Amino acid sequence: MLAQMDFLFQATRHAHSYMPMHEHTCYELVYYQTGKGLTRFLDTVYTYTPGTYAIIAAGTLHDERRTQDTDVIFVGFRLPRGELLLKEGLYQDDSSSPILPLLLNMIEEMQEQRAFYAEQLNYYISSIVIAHQRAAATGTSGGSVDHLLYARTFIDENCNQKITIEELAEMVGYSYHHFRHLFKDKFGLSPISYLLRKRIQKAEHLLLHSALPVTAIAMECGFSNDAQFCTMFKREKGESPRAFRQSRAAAKA
Repeated sequence: MLAQMDFLFQATRHAHSYMPMHEHTCYELVYYQTGKGLTRFLDTVYTYTPGTYAIIAAGTLHDERRTQDTDVIFVGFRLPRGELLLKEGLYQDDSSSPILPLLLNMIEEMQEQRAFYAEQLNYYISSIVIAHQRAAATGTSGGSVDHLLYARTFIDENCNQKITIEELAEMVGYSYHHFRHLFKDKFGLSPISYLLRKRIQKAEHLLLHSALPVTAIAMECGFSNDAQFCTMFKREKGESPRAFRQSRAAAKA
C-alpha cells in the first residue's frame, strides 16, 4: 500500500471562524467542498475556494480563516519513508479528478466499517496520492493566488466589521508599510481609503433603500459612532447623511 491513513474528518466551519496555527505529525490533505477563506503555511497565504485542496507536510505550521461557511474534508496520512515526497501547496481539483469521489468513499467506509475497512481506507488514500501526483505532473492542478486581491475581497465582504490594516497585512504575510504600499500601487487607494469607500457605499445604499436611522446605519457600516459616520460621510459626499437621504427622496417625489 502506498499510503497509510492516520485520521479522517468531515465538518462545516462557520464564516468568520479561525483555526490558529497548528501542525501534524503526518501529511494532511484538506479538501474544500464549499466556502471561501484563507489558509497560510510555508510563509505563503492562499485563498481557498470550492474544489481546491491543500497538501501540508508533517511539522508545517498552518492556520485557516473562513470568510464563508465552509464544508471541508481533512485526512491525515503517512507515506513510506524516503519513497515519495509531496509538494506542499494549494491545488485546484480537476472536474474529472477522482479525488473528491475517493474522499467521499472514505467517509462512507469510515461510517460503515465493513470488513477490511482499514485496508480499504489505505487503498483510497493511496489512490488519492496517485491522482494528485498525476495531476501535478501534467500541470492540471496547483497555483497560489493574489494576496492583495484576497485582502481587497476580505474588505469587500467584511467592511462592516472592525478591520485594522495591521491585521490585513498580517493575514496576507506582509509588513504593515509594505502592504500599504503594494495595495495602493495595485488598486489606486490606500487600504484605509478603500475600506472607507466601501463603508460609505454601503451607507449610501442603506440611506436610500432602508428606513434605518442614521445611528443604526453607522453601526451597520462599521463606524465607531454616528458622529464619526456623519463627519466621514460629509467629507466624502459633501453633505450629511440626513441631507443626502432627504435630497434623494425629494428628487424621487
